[in-house]
Amino acid sequence: MKKILALLSVVLFTISSANAGILSPFASTFATIELGKSVLSHKSINSKFENSNDFFENLRQFEDIALGGHIRFGLIGVNVNWSQTSLKNNRLNGFNSLETSAKYKSDQINTTALLFLPIIPTRAELFVEAGVVDIGSKLSYTPTGGTKVQRKSHETIGLYGIGAQVSPLGGDFIRLSAQRYIGKIGLLDTNYTTVRLGYLKSF
Repeated sequence: MKKILALLSVVLFTISSANAGILSPFASTFATIELGKSVLSHKSINSKFENSNDFFENLRQFEDIALGGHIRFGLIGVNVNWSQTSLKNNRLNGFNSLETSAKYKSDQINTTALLFLPIIPTRAELFVEAGVVDIGSKLSYTPTGGTKVQRKSHETIGLYGIGAQVSPLGGDFIRLSAQRYIGKIGLLDTNYTTVRLGYLKSF
């Protein structure tokens, strides 16, 4: 909850600063919302973790949705967002069988710097990004014939990504991106990638 409040304060500050003209004309500011999909490495048995719910249930529970803010200075941008996700898997590395599906849940705060490459000025561009992600996660499972186990983890690791965005009407953007985490996610012992489709609202 503290992380959510901190992120909201960043977004509100961004919006209020833009409305007050504090950053203009030196920067452009946006509120962002993105739908995400987690992709785990196929080289790990834990790659079979999948979303716990269908699309509409995820929306209702506010999962796989990244909320944040974006500040841009020319061809350089800074992106901050918060997201949470829930995954499940009928198998877990190190166990022959499970009584119930293993469940993984995480809260993440991503902070990245972006470098833009304009294709059509103010309308279409590519970008690369790099930064860090702060992850608080929990893994729960019950081995066959055993008792329920819950493990928690907190880690901060690097990430890099690529993406493209277009502004059909000018001002706001539609963005498609992918972020690859550097190193393995601790509780799952697997590489982790996110794919996101989002909307940037200009203020």
